[in-house]
Amino acid sequence: MGALEGGAGAPDPRVVRAAAANAAWCEALCRVHGIPGSVADGLWRAGGEPPPFYPDAVTLRPGLEAVFVADAVPTRAGASVKDSFGDVDLSGHGFEVPFEASWIWHPSVPAGAPATGPKWSAVEDEAELGAWAAASGQGATFLPALLSEESVRFLTARADGEVVGRAALCVGAGVLGVSNVWAAAPDVWESLVAAAGQWFPWSPVAGYERGADLASAVAAGFEPVGRLRVWLRR
Repeated sequence: MGALEGGAGAPDPRVVRAAAANAAWCEALCRVHGIPGSVADGLWRAGGEPPPFYPDAVTLRPGLEAVFVADAVPTRAGASVKDSFGDVDLSGHGFEVPFEASWIWHPSVPAGAPATGPKWSAVEDEAELGAWAAASGQGATFLPALLSEESVRFLTARADGEVVGRAALCVGAGVLGVSNVWAAAPDVWESLVAAAGQWFPWSPVAGYERGADLASAVAAGFEPVGRLRVWLRR
């Protein structure tokens, strides 16, 4: 149900896992806002309007029919789909693409891996999370309840006492998803990989980026493994 006849070529398994990890992050965010999530027929869906910048649906396998995906998304303007494999054409269903990006992947990092560059620390209390969220431009999205989620961490990087980086971590599908990365120093991405291993060792790290951030991630050892795009209902 929902798949194209004949299917699609086998996807890179890293992309499948990265998409599942990203859906787990979306689910965690929605959950603390009182919004349920569900998975069926290769699609994760939010059971209500998600926080700003987060999708109403995430495709979890390639080859889904455009009409199936479009019908699963609310009809309100601004409703969105994360097309994890870049293969669902929703242009004929009232959607447009605000941006495309690349999934990135880094092998797992053991605990105690050598760390250089900025020093990373975890956000530990409501006030610190409030400052982190405000600096990211998503003050109403990252609620204090997320600090109680065992699979989630918010990190801050400092060099010489100054904040030079931020990142959010969430484990899902055996993958450490990294998102909301902000880097104001050239070695933030490199140091982030080792830092992630302090809190979630032995998990591969995945996320998605574009433009200069993608270039920085690749320079730090991440590998681009697949294309994704976001569709927005007009």
